Amino acid sequence: MRRREVAALLCASLLLAGGCAAPGQAEETGEEWLVYYSALSDPEGEQALAGEYRALPESGNTVPALFSLLMEDPETPGLTSSLPQGLRLLKWQLEEGQLHLDFSEQFYSLSGVDLALADACLTLTFCQLEEVSGLYLTVEGRELPYRPIQRLSANDILLTGGVDGPVEVWVDLWYWRQGADSLSVERRCIVKQPEQTMAQALLTAWAELATEDTLPTGTQIRSVEVFNGTCVVDLSAQFETGLPQDRQEAALMVYAMVNTLCGLEGVESVQLYMEGEPAPALRELPLDRPLLPDANLAE
Repeated sequence: MRRREVAALLCASLLLAGGCAAPGQAEETGEEWLVYYSALSDPEGEQALAGEYRALPESGNTVPALFSLLMEDPETPGLTSSLPQGLRLLKWQLEEGQLHLDFSEQFYSLSGVDLALADACLTLTFCQLEEVSGLYLTVEGRELPYRPIQRLSANDILLTGGVDGPVEVWVDLWYWRQGADSLSVERRCIVKQPEQTMAQALLTAWAELATEDTLPTGTQIRSVEVFNGTCVVDLSAQFETGLPQDRQEAALMVYAMVNTLCGLEGVESVQLYMEGEPAPALRELPLDRPLLPDANLAE
């Protein structure tokens, strides 16, 4: 692969070794983690990076242990560490889902494609930790002034740059089952096609897996767009007519969609439309205004 092609293909490289193996779990033992490395040294390869299952040391904290594995030479031929030699993890802190990693000055040597590749390997490796939703990277306590994004998430890695093929991504899908007084959450691997936005891919996958308990029979998704943090979803009339008469059940059905979409980076609320018009208030539900997610509805 020519070096100038990497930026456009970097994101598509999630279709790689291990595919959609569950985050933080090995395919068999459950004691290994996917560690991501550069695949640029393989002249015949079509991926910018690839994952390799590595066992963590028996003792020690997971974060420094994963960093040590990222610095080591991988076992798979054609893969190399994306991090510069001599790099040290000076300190780290996890707060409210954000993992702050502070590196030594060697990180300054990275720029352009090399920086994008290192960001991708770090983010995809550490975001497998259940409690980590994103990374904040600094060098000796300072942000890189030429980095376009300071706080990184797996979604940022997937959606930055051009993507010429389908991409796999892990998401949380919320569902309601008839008779339940709460919502269930399922962690699923979905496929985003090149012509789709992440919101379109997420809602399409959610609708395909939903039963009539979560999405009224016959409901069509007319459009999905994100504007300034609000995801606007235009639904067919069957959604309104198919909502349960009971207010609590109707609320659970609505919030299954709201909570699912608000799991996306940058989506803070959901505004519902029906047949191209703003949805009316219904069953005492304020569907006529943007709806915020409610994590307390989880079972």
